[in-house]
Amino acid sequence: MRIRFLHTEAFRLSAIYAGVFALSVLVLGAIVLVITDRAFRDQMLQFSSADIATIQAGYDGEGLDEAREVVEQSLAAPGTSDYFLLQQGKTRLAGNLPVMTPQTGPVSLPGSSPSHEVLGVGAFLAPGLYAFAGSDLYRVHKAQAHIVQTMAWLFAAALLLAILGGALVSRSFLRRSDAMARACRAIMDGDLKARIPVRGTQDELDRLAGTINEMLDRIATLMENLRQITNDIAHDLRTPVSHLRQGLERARTDAVETHSAALDAAISKTDEILALFAALLRIAQIEGGARRAAFTALNLAPVLEHMREMFGAVAEGAGHHLTSAARDAPAIRGDRALIIQMLSNLIENAILHTPEGTTITLALSQDQDRAAVTVSDDGPGVPREEHGKLFQRLYRREASRTNPGYGLGLSTAQAIAELHGADIGVVPGAAGFAIRVLFPAARKS
Repeated sequence: MRIRFLHTEAFRLSAIYAGVFALSVLVLGAIVLVITDRAFRDQMLQFSSADIATIQAGYDGEGLDEAREVVEQSLAAPGTSDYFLLQQGKTRLAGNLPVMTPQTGPVSLPGSSPSHEVLGVGAFLAPGLYAFAGSDLYRVHKAQAHIVQTMAWLFAAALLLAILGGALVSRSFLRRSDAMARACRAIMDGDLKARIPVRGTQDELDRLAGTINEMLDRIATLMENLRQITNDIAHDLRTPVSHLRQGLERARTDAVETHSAALDAAISKTDEILALFAALLRIAQIEGGARRAAFTALNLAPVLEHMREMFGAVAEGAGHHLTSAARDAPAIRGDRALIIQMLSNLIENAILHTPEGTTITLALSQDQDRAAVTVSDDGPGVPREEHGKLFQRLYRREASRTNPGYGLGLSTAQAIAELHGADIGVVPGAAGFAIRVLFPAARKS
């Protein structure tokens, strides 16, 4: 049976870390063994050298008998070497070792077993008089065995903890990845409201889940917009297409002299339909983001002044008054032509949907670190419950259906704002009606 958590990336990483740790323990253990072995051997050689020096002092002070006495006393005294030998020629004078071939300096002798090797120091006290003092290496080997055993227990415990930790992390990762998979399957089955649960720990999986949820929100919004657009297109095209068909039916039954007028009317209705689709295509092109590559640093104050000059006469002709008020605001990065189109749509809406005598104001200010552009009027305004629908494509208020247009002006303005990373919305509580666009400031290079 396949154990799932053993095949997760988290468990693989835990296994790699455990392997690296195991290798580190082995290397550390080998280094510790070498260092302790060297330290123990050096210490034993120092003790043996001290014992040889004591025997040498006895011989130099009172002769051979004193040297023999020192060896006998050292064999019985604690804290000294384990083995001694004092020999002259091939005759053993004192000690617990058999006669050996004299060797000076550090000397290693075989013991009763490999673990009982003898390490010591040999020296000539006088010509023909040889002394040796050494200790059994069994204590060294025993200490090393304890070190190896301790390292083995530490290694086993750490390896077990690594495996348990890897299993726990893997199971936690599996639970969260399964939750993501379930949410994705639910969305595939048509539940566009399903979302990936977020723990609030702000870890990498939380950030991934949050990003995916934002993407799903965007997809759900686009799907809702698509549904709304489909309904609105069907609704808005029904009238001009019906009129077109009726006109053609009448032209077929009427006299020949009326054909020209019928054809003109049919062409006019066809132009309306083409204009509607051209506006929808324009929004799609803006949302595609291709124009973002042409962005440049842009100061909005001259743009607002240009809009006032361009629409001032138009507003006056419609019985309105257009003013502008520009304060210091940060520069932005954007497409000047698109921003002019956005502001044109907002100004035209204000002119078209407000009564004569209305004052329309273009304002530029700084809102924290962003540039704020506001198009406001002191007209009758729009009911608050309709604010959320104003940016829907092809949405038209009942009071505005007698005016020309397709309900795409604010949708286009929203697409341009989103292309620039700006926030656009109705200003709540404003006298009359106001729409504000908040542009992010251009980054300083």
